[in-house]
Amino acid sequence: MTVLQRVLGFRTIVSTSAGLAFAAVNFLAVLEIRGSAPGVLAPIAILVAGVLCLLAAAVFSELNGTLPSAAGIRVWTVRGLGDPFSLTFTLLYLTTIVAVIAADGFVLGSALQIAIPAVPGVLWILLFLAAALLSNLRGVRSAGLVQDLTTYFLLAALIVVSAVALGAPGGHLPATPPDWASGLFGGVALAVFVFTGFEWVTPLAEEIRDPKRMPTGLGLSLLLLAVGFGLFALVAARLPGVSASGLAPQLTVGHAALGATGFWVMLVVTVVTAGTTFNGGFAAASRLVYALGRTGYLPASLGKLSPRFVPARALYLLAGTSAVLTILVFATHRYLILINAGATLESAMYVIAALALLGLRRREANLPRTYRAPGGRIIPVATVVLFGVLGLGAALTPTDLPLPQAPWTLILLAILAVAAYTYTRRVLKRRAASRAPASSM
Repeated sequence: MTVLQRVLGFRTIVSTSAGLAFAAVNFLAVLEIRGSAPGVLAPIAILVAGVLCLLAAAVFSELNGTLPSAAGIRVWTVRGLGDPFSLTFTLLYLTTIVAVIAADGFVLGSALQIAIPAVPGVLWILLFLAAALLSNLRGVRSAGLVQDLTTYFLLAALIVVSAVALGAPGGHLPATPPDWASGLFGGVALAVFVFTGFEWVTPLAEEIRDPKRMPTGLGLSLLLLAVGFGLFALVAARLPGVSASGLAPQLTVGHAALGATGFWVMLVVTVVTAGTTFNGGFAAASRLVYALGRTGYLPASLGKLSPRFVPARALYLLAGTSAVLTILVFATHRYLILINAGATLESAMYVIAALALLGLRRREANLPRTYRAPGGRIIPVATVVLFGVLGLGAALTPTDLPLPQAPWTLILLAILAVAAYTYTRRVLKRRAASRAPASSM
């Protein structure tokens, strides 16, 4: 039987983890964070969210060290929380990946249309999606190399340009408002979105040469993201023109730092995010779809590997779905609900992972573990409480839809949850029926 191959090193663990979270839409998310946490509170909110995500990183590290699998969250939750809940949430988790890709595509295409008005932004994104698809079809080693090159370039460029822009003339930090505590809470709830996807590297567990280095890789990726976007948030808080820059605040920051050169550097940075979000998102999500296909929870055709050891049909499905949703976002220009939904589902993901960890410790205490989160139950319980509260805060954040105070994010997630649960019940009922004759003999 054709199986996945262990060809990825530590460098790619870090680049995939950080790169999946490094999306063009994060620049707009920073502006939304600044709306809740003005002035110096915005970078503080990002740093606090990064520190809190270390709790989730410890949870994912223990889960990955206990049951490393391409199915990732599916394996952990089914053994820690039971089958119906596990499959329902896994399908929602896949929705998060596609939603982030679509939102990122909209921001990326909009930035390119500002720089090159003659070419529609949606056309650029369809081309980038096709390029990411082809990169993944060539094999995981090729996709990993692309991820390394793009991610480390992005992080270096963001940190350098943001640091230079801090010295740009004409800027100042606004005063901290009296109700700074509530503003900081709202900012931290939204700042979780900046780190969305850092744990998506775990479905590559069966292709990593040394899975024991996963905890260090996750922690390092969070540090790099917190420094990069924390600096960017500080610049965005200091320069008044950034808020009026529309869908491409990063271009304004680049121009403030290095003039026309900085503008084009940040445009290149924006373009390269397609190589991290699209390429890395397809690599991680396709392994999860493949794992569900090979176990019969999705169509069996999705559980087959190509001669290059990649789940080609799963990749085609993800690329097609991402393209359709991206076109829809371009047609409506509604992207904030995707940011809020992504932050909510990501917080929920951390809560579910922590609950699954507690369930695994109780149900299968004798399983060998290459890593164990320190402090006994403290880290998983703190993860449940903190991210449960933050997820609710993100879900109740106003969106860009009509009647912005309406809980549109909760409504959208409720619809998706009902659809996922309906599918889950149907699949589990069919599997139970197929086993019934054998069990009665």
